[in-house]
Amino acid sequence: MKKVAILLLGTAVLTGCGSEDSGDSNDHHASSSYIGAIEAVDTNTDTMTINSMPLSLASTRIELNGHYVDSTELDVGMQVDVEYDDGIAYEVDIDPEIVGIATLVTESEITVNGQVFEHTNIAKDLVGTNTNRVMLFGYVDQAGKWIINAIHKANFLPVEDLYEGKITSIDKSNSFFNIGTMKIDYSNTHLDQEDISELQVNAWVEVEGTYETGTNEFKANDVDVEDDLDLANAEVEGYVTTLVLNNGVGMMTLNGKTVVTITENTRFEDGTKDQLKVGSKVDVDLINNAGQLQASEIEFD
Repeated sequence: MKKVAILLLGTAVLTGCGSEDSGDSNDHHASSSYIGAIEAVDTNTDTMTINSMPLSLASTRIELNGHYVDSTELDVGMQVDVEYDDGIAYEVDIDPEIVGIATLVTESEITVNGQVFEHTNIAKDLVGTNTNRVMLFGYVDQAGKWIINAIHKANFLPVEDLYEGKITSIDKSNSFFNIGTMKIDYSNTHLDQEDISELQVNAWVEVEGTYETGTNEFKANDVDVEDDLDLANAEVEGYVTTLVLNNGVGMMTLNGKTVVTITENTRFEDGTKDQLKVGSKVDVDLINNAGQLQASEIEFD
């Protein structure tokens, strides 16, 4: 269900994934899908760089959860889901984990949607302000803590907040669930029975709506449950946050949310399976194998 694929910070190329029509004006079928961070943006040449590879933005449709975004808003460190081919980006979805008003910013912490996030002095231009709409990019580590890698202003967006994470408790009779201490009221969303059945403890969800400071609640107008198989035929870079291997076969979790199967057919680049551990930063080629998200290749970053 998730409209845009999530996490995090990638640097790799996948060939021959055969994505569907990207929807751009040239009716082009992009052949590669990449999920990761923007490394550079050049407004003079109208390009952005991913995986040390400049991509033209001249024919690009850029969105953030359905809202059109101008290419001038792209910046280094933003997590993006890119469909591209032959040096041209055809679709770019910006994919922050949190969007909201920064109500308190220091050199080491930022408060958004009532939640406090630590950062490593990456919000210098926001310190002391409390009126900017911001986007936070990051991942959840093995301890369940948000690691924020990039923070960018998002004043160009409509008044709409965003939050994501694992459901920690749910009360379907009263139409709310919790992501940690954040209470999500989804009574105003248009979810069918199939959607509601997917709302379960430990399901990873992305919610859009309005954070209400007075009640410390998030009023959702849209809830998307992440389906790991949406990442099939893409390459994702992330951090290994859980790992269970037996003779090189088992499962790992990327960025605290995406479960990936490792088989005897999984190839390893720039390292061996013995080097894979919790905390490793990796590029992973993902495929759908009989309904399981499987790593066809893992490259150490």
